[in-house]
Amino acid sequence: MKRLMDIYESCKTPIRVAYFAFVLIAFGFLIQNPNVNIFYTFRSNIILFIAELALRIGEFTLMNLPIIFMLNFVCKKANNASPVVMSLIGYFTFLVTTMLLSPQNLSSQAYMNSSIFNIASGSRSPLETGMIGSFLVAYATRAAFIFSRHRSNYSLTNLFSRDMAGIVYNFIFCFLLGVLVSYSYPILYGYIQKSIAFIGADLSDPMRIGLYSILDRVLSILGLGNIIRYPFWFTAAGGSLSNTMTGQSILGDVNIFSYVKETNAAYVGAGRFITPYYVINMFMIPGIYLGTLCSVSDKKDRSYLWIMFVVAILLSIAAGNPLPIELLMLLTSPFLLAVYLLLIGLVSGFMVSHGVYLGFSGNVSNILTAMPGSFADYIINIRNASLTYSLRYIALIGAVAFLLCFAITWLYYRFFAFDFVKTGKGDEFVRLLIDSVGGIDNIIDAGAGLFKLNIYLKEPERISIEKIQDTGVHRVSETRDGLSFEIGTPSYAIAHRIKKQLKK
Repeated sequence: MKRLMDIYESCKTPIRVAYFAFVLIAFGFLIQNPNVNIFYTFRSNIILFIAELALRIGEFTLMNLPIIFMLNFVCKKANNASPVVMSLIGYFTFLVTTMLLSPQNLSSQAYMNSSIFNIASGSRSPLETGMIGSFLVAYATRAAFIFSRHRSNYSLTNLFSRDMAGIVYNFIFCFLLGVLVSYSYPILYGYIQKSIAFIGADLSDPMRIGLYSILDRVLSILGLGNIIRYPFWFTAAGGSLSNTMTGQSILGDVNIFSYVKETNAAYVGAGRFITPYYVINMFMIPGIYLGTLCSVSDKKDRSYLWIMFVVAILLSIAAGNPLPIELLMLLTSPFLLAVYLLLIGLVSGFMVSHGVYLGFSGNVSNILTAMPGSFADYIINIRNASLTYSLRYIALIGAVAFLLCFAITWLYYRFFAFDFVKTGKGDEFVRLLIDSVGGIDNIIDAGAGLFKLNIYLKEPERISIEKIQDTGVHRVSETRDGLSFEIGTPSYAIAHRIKKQLKK
């Protein structure tokens, strides 16, 4: 858990950037969404311009989120600005190496959009590695930085300064990483393609649709969502519909749903790959947010956090994108993320087995940042009698999923996060914390904030810096009434145990 919190501390700012980008996209989405415009149309050119600006900035930010994670991670780790330059040079080295050495016969979703990064050479493009590539480069940069600081005065690199030596080391490390990824990536991509073929072989099989939903969320978290989304949304892998009158062939789940909705053509299952998003965005994510908020027992922290959580819940319902909270779960509670993904697979399979289908007909300009499954897309279909059954079932399944997500999140933070593997270290950690602040008789109260423990003290001068260091907590801040320990998801359980000892 301490290792996980160390990574979370290094990536806290990029997660906040992801939330901000999501807010920008949501604003632009709600202003420009044709389903919203049915209820109210914005005619001001200034508002429309701001909406377009917010949408594009948000999309560009999310598309470059791996780079933001990388830069923040290396800067936090080294507490120095030099690794930022090192990581950028290393990242470009990594990309160019994959561009020159990787095979170019994979599908277009396996490669970066060269128009954004402007590093394509002829018909060649670098591999799209998402978060995986950025974190590999980040760790390589960290190793190069440390190595450059411990180099011998008699080494060949003594001709350079330490920063220049670090750049040279990182160039070599990232080149080797690029070589490794160039030859291993096609193997991994081949397994993904086999999974796509397996799912597309029987679009009525609940297990296959559940597998798609899980893979979609996993790859989206890694910044590779377009690899699995594009085939099922826009190609024959997601189904096909032929118009015998015109000879027109409609491919892909998103295209088929739009066509069926406009023409009332006979097709069963249109929207099957989009349907789970309605339950995820409108019910599951709000349930997780609410369960997380209930883990905040400190009244002072809750007094301002609830506003942030209410806004996040409303945005998820109105213009859903689960990526920010998924990234947060990945870095703070992987077990909770695994349960969440499993539940998504079960919900997706259940809806297919009961014939619940609801797509969306919005304009998808960017697959990676697309936001299907919003309340606006849901409510507009109430007037369609053919979709009444699906709409009711989505609401029913969503209500159950909301309760499950809330209960699982609430139980995890209150009980399981304390000492999940039952090593006995949890009780020892509580003892060390109490000793570090001067004993239980020096504590007035304890409360859990968001991934942090607040301890209010009678006599702050009794704090022992040496004992605090023995706890292994990487970030401890002094407050007006005591100390705040950044300890992650066990915060509520630890605060509860300290309160029990205070009552005794």
